[in-house]
Amino acid sequence: MQTSHWFGFTVDDVALDGYATETHLSRVLEFCAEQQVRATFFAVPLCDGKRLDQRRQYVAILREAVAAGHEVAQHGLAHDRFEVGIPPEMVLALPHEGPARNYLAECREQIDASHSVALIREKLRTGRRIIEDAIAGPVHGFRAPALQSCENMFIALAEEQYAYDSSTYLQKAGWDLINGLPCIPHAINQERFAQAQKGPALRELPLTAEYTWYLGKDKFAAACQLAVHDFDACMKAKIPFVNVCHVSPLLEGEGDCGLELYRRLFQHIREFGAGPQGAVPSLTLSEIASKIS
Repeated sequence: MQTSHWFGFTVDDVALDGYATETHLSRVLEFCAEQQVRATFFAVPLCDGKRLDQRRQYVAILREAVAAGHEVAQHGLAHDRFEVGIPPEMVLALPHEGPARNYLAECREQIDASHSVALIREKLRTGRRIIEDAIAGPVHGFRAPALQSCENMFIALAEEQYAYDSSTYLQKAGWDLINGLPCIPHAINQERFAQAQKGPALRELPLTAEYTWYLGKDKFAAACQLAVHDFDACMKAKIPFVNVCHVSPLLEGEGDCGLELYRRLFQHIREFGAGPQGAVPSLTLSEIASKIS
């Protein structure tokens, strides 16, 4: 598989109450403009019964984002923990996931039964239509809430003709840091990227890690070091560097830690691009997916 040096800045939980606000989303867009970075925003179609296409302020902001060259993609249907699969253990280990862990333990058979290809396809179609109505344009990509997945999810995405998925990950250490565990970086290489692929009908763009989840000063240095490590590893392997952050957690950490981490990371990317390997363009995930052969 031929890849090259690109990076995709991605932001999850757009329009998910409790993890995003219109004001915070506008601030993230301002930050992208300041840094001259193009982003992929993963939006939640339904939140507590509220359709994204009927939330006028979000609609206006997202249409502005698309006009500025950003991408809006789909983040599940209602951001339920098990709507298209099972989250990985390191996500379920997060402190706020206690109810989800209990529900999985008590209702695993019922959850698995809800993951047929037909049922997942219906959820995908419903959510996609809502977002496309909101942005008045097409939706090409998907990321599952809480990185949940199952094999039927990838089959359903391919059958619904999504261009790419970005629900898999390359760096568990980001969540280890959040969970208070030792932050020991895992290897990132071309082999792992290739193993993440799900066949010719669907391009998989695995993310590295979440670095700025309510980030505080106590973990700032370790998170910065991990982000730089992951970017460098992706560039060495000639695979796309794709982060993940979340609208409000990016901004609601201690002080300005979340944005400062990305200021430093983007500066590192620019410095890398000034070297012999050349610039590393900031692209939407749809653009990256179209370039990978």
